[in-house]
Amino acid sequence: MSHPVRYLSLLLLLLFTQPFAMAEEKTLVDKIFAKHDRGETMTPEAVKEDIAQLSKLIPADDVIRTEKLQLLKCWNQAAATEQEVNSALAYTTHALANIPSSASPHYVTDLTLCHAWYLQLSGDIKGAMKGYDLSVKRAYEYEDLKLIADSRSLRGALHSYIGDFSSALEDLVTAQDLYESLNLTGWANFNLADVATSFRRYGDPQSAIRYYNKLKDVYLKNNNQDQAILVISDIGLALDELGEHQQAIEQFLISYRYYKEHQKTVAAAIAATNIAYSLIQLNRLDEAERYLAEAAAVITENEPTAYSFMKLFMGEIQFKRGHYAEALIELTEGEEAFRSLQNDRGLVQLLQLKSEVYAAMDNLPAAYGALQEFMVITKKVDGNSLDLQTTELKVKFDTSRITLENERLIENQTLKEQELALLEQNKSLQYIILLLTVCILVIVSLFAYKQVHRNRQLQAIALTDYLTQLPNRRHIYAQAAKYFQQALKQQHPFSVIIFDADHFKQINDNFGHEIGDRALITIANAGQALTGNKDHLGRIGGEEFLILLPNTDAQRAKELAHQLQNKITEFSHQELPHELTLTVSAGVATLGKESPDKDFASLLKRADKALYAAKHAGRNCVKLADGLDDKPDDDSDNACA
Repeated sequence: MSHPVRYLSLLLLLLFTQPFAMAEEKTLVDKIFAKHDRGETMTPEAVKEDIAQLSKLIPADDVIRTEKLQLLKCWNQAAATEQEVNSALAYTTHALANIPSSASPHYVTDLTLCHAWYLQLSGDIKGAMKGYDLSVKRAYEYEDLKLIADSRSLRGALHSYIGDFSSALEDLVTAQDLYESLNLTGWANFNLADVATSFRRYGDPQSAIRYYNKLKDVYLKNNNQDQAILVISDIGLALDELGEHQQAIEQFLISYRYYKEHQKTVAAAIAATNIAYSLIQLNRLDEAERYLAEAAAVITENEPTAYSFMKLFMGEIQFKRGHYAEALIELTEGEEAFRSLQNDRGLVQLLQLKSEVYAAMDNLPAAYGALQEFMVITKKVDGNSLDLQTTELKVKFDTSRITLENERLIENQTLKEQELALLEQNKSLQYIILLLTVCILVIVSLFAYKQVHRNRQLQAIALTDYLTQLPNRRHIYAQAAKYFQQALKQQHPFSVIIFDADHFKQINDNFGHEIGDRALITIANAGQALTGNKDHLGRIGGEEFLILLPNTDAQRAKELAHQLQNKITEFSHQELPHELTLTVSAGVATLGKESPDKDFASLLKRADKALYAAKHAGRNCVKLADGLDDKPDDDSDNACA
């Protein structure tokens, strides 16, 4: 019984090891995803390593994690240059056009949001806003809190950029509350920067600087230099709006030198543009012009955001120098960029300057037209800035601990209900529950296996002779009864050999019980070598054994009994002391067509009588039982040769 148990143990080990290995891989996969979900700042190289590792670990049939991997790839497309942005946009466009029918709502919504982001980077503001609106709508429909926060954060930042501060702060504050409620610190920090920028843009640079400084301290503490430098640039912009232009220049120079040192040419050019603006306000036009010339070598109309302000500042320098025609050229190019971006804030500044240029050129109708459009757009921007809802949001957000409830995520549901819904849909939590369920099943299975194994061991002990490991009396008799009934039904012969060791008491007395036990084991080994089937040989008494021979007649059974004697002699020479002579006497009985036996007990009784006859005949002898089918023994004088 030991070999089957060992094989079963190995099989169970393999079966259980594989799920645990898979669970361990899934745990690692989910840890990587969780890191990105939290918005932890990572280098592009680290992101590439994570994507490569996830691609190896996630099997093709794991639909949920495959979708998450595809989304991670989408959001981490290179987008530093115009060519890279176009490539990323083509990637997301293709992905949207080939969404599988089995795709989850989360995947479709997040992919739409990602596509809208690259539309914004490409300068397609209308397309981006349309994508953000659709993403917000779908996120609410499916009660996906993380996507609600993401889509409203991106949409809010775009609203802020184009000057719709009421909508911007409504979106951004809602996203901030959700990020903090979900403990997504990284994304909360990114969003907070957009909140601060919105305050700066609509006329509260003091609040903006307070939030910027908070973010800068967090980034520096975490040794996140790239994000800290971005915040420092934002602080410079806020200082400019406070009229602290020299302090603003000092902040911009920190960013400018950092980008130069790290060979980030576009970022350095944008920093140079910011420095130029501050210098213009201090009337240091030559210095400003040098910085703008450096920026112009890098920034083209393909980067409309930076390009529009660069042209505005160039136009302002030309105006201050009295070069009105040159100023109009610069302003016209900047105006096209602002209009393409729907950037009302920048357009207001440009139209005011353009009106002054026309007035200086005595072109009063053109000056009036520019001024009239300036007033229309200014009214629109100021209306957004002074909106009562914006003011309320600003006051509540200014308390530093957000207490504002999110709008109802769906009709008749509160934020708390939506958070609960998100937790129920949270894939990581579902995986943990599934893993715990698997663990419980494994534990129960192990206990069940151990119980089965224990029962089998007890059964084996109950049916096995402890010394020889042969079937014991109960087991071999049960086997014999089955063979007897089968032979009776099929009219086939069935023989048994009952035998025991001769003078066994003398063996124990002369050689000791240890040698006596070895003698019994030797007999068992010889019997197994003869039968080749462990279930056909059993120990039924102290030194008494029984062999079952299905489909065997009396003559053949007698021959096997003699072969058994020879085997025992052979084995005893190998396994026992040479001075010990081990012999056995055997009785053979056969169930035949005309046998008087009606049950196995009757057949066994005849075999036992034959064994007694063999003992009486001098031992080391084989005797056939009397019976209709039993041929008489060759030793008619009832003695053994």
